[in-house]
Amino acid sequence: MSKKYLFATLKIALVGVLFAVIFHNISWEDSYSHLDAQGMVLVENEGKIVGPWDQDRVRFLQTGAAHAIYLLRGTQIDGTTIAISPGLPTYVRNLDIGLFAAGALLFFFFIVVINSRWYFLLRANGLGIRFLEAQKFGWIGLFFNNVMPGATGGDVVKAVYIVRRCAGDKVRAVVSIVVDRILGLISMLFVGSLASALAMNRFPAFASAMWLTGLGVLVFCFLLISPTLRRLLYFDTFVDRLPEKVGNFIRDLDAAVLHYRGHLRGIVGWILASPAIYTLLVGSFFCMSEALGVGITLADLFFIVPVASVIQGIPIAPAGWGIGEAAYGALIGKFGASSLAGVPDAEQIMRTRGVALSVLHRVHVALWSLIGGLAMLIDRKTHPDEPPLAGAKDA
Repeated sequence: MSKKYLFATLKIALVGVLFAVIFHNISWEDSYSHLDAQGMVLVENEGKIVGPWDQDRVRFLQTGAAHAIYLLRGTQIDGTTIAISPGLPTYVRNLDIGLFAAGALLFFFFIVVINSRWYFLLRANGLGIRFLEAQKFGWIGLFFNNVMPGATGGDVVKAVYIVRRCAGDKVRAVVSIVVDRILGLISMLFVGSLASALAMNRFPAFASAMWLTGLGVLVFCFLLISPTLRRLLYFDTFVDRLPEKVGNFIRDLDAAVLHYRGHLRGIVGWILASPAIYTLLVGSFFCMSEALGVGITLADLFFIVPVASVIQGIPIAPAGWGIGEAAYGALIGKFGASSLAGVPDAEQIMRTRGVALSVLHRVHVALWSLIGGLAMLIDRKTHPDEPPLAGAKDA
């Protein structure tokens, strides 16, 4: 077995293990618990919630029973408590379509703004591309990231389209995408760091890790463009000693990166605007969270979404499947459990809701990504003489 197939097999195995762990740690069946005044479980029954689960009176069909009963959520007359624990299918079945649509619309605007940021970087690096072209290529990249299986990622596809359509060269095209990725990472860490200040008292370890990661990325970016450091490291001398082809490639790459030093004001502007920009993404998750009835606060999502998005971007599983569900499940489980004080298995309940939110949002992103698939088909008809995009896989 070649290394390529071995690596692919290991990735598939890892995804399988992740999904197995996730599915084992979430609830699939509905249940309710009857607790005494001290919070000890008196009775716990599984079954199926009939109708809405988040009303004061919940209709519950116990497993093996012929008729459903009505349960009064919360504190009872005798001082005991009834806690309702829906399973994953019940959350999805009771989805609020209006709030879901609002979240979907916010995500659409978020992608348009993010593609506009990439357009700014393309123009700054001298690549002749129009605004609508940048939007089209951005949506096509989203399509490949979230819908099309295989080795061709969205960034590779975007680079191929830029090289085909523009007078610019491949190096500058690739650098614009890399810089956009770095800018997006800095922006998410900036938003997460601001939000982590609100979580410092409750989760100091999470908040401190966010601040340290953000500072580390900023230092790395500074090192990329610092003339002083380059002199101390004898960067130019090192490149001169490399083979000619390798040295020329690194010089072209370096020149494309350094070109952005002349546009630092615009780049800083995009970073400072990131709280407003990523409010669209966090707002999208919040609307869908409310549509499911997750019960996580908007302030907590401003911390959770950037962290989970960074983790989900780790190139292990296709489109981050499994990684994202684990991240959202774990983070919403930790942050949201405090809102279910006194409820048995509160963290598991919130973990189930976190996984449901991640799956719902991911499926909705895949549906939006079909815009990119449509744009790709239109582009193929407009430029029928160009080689098929599948050749990018071997690039």
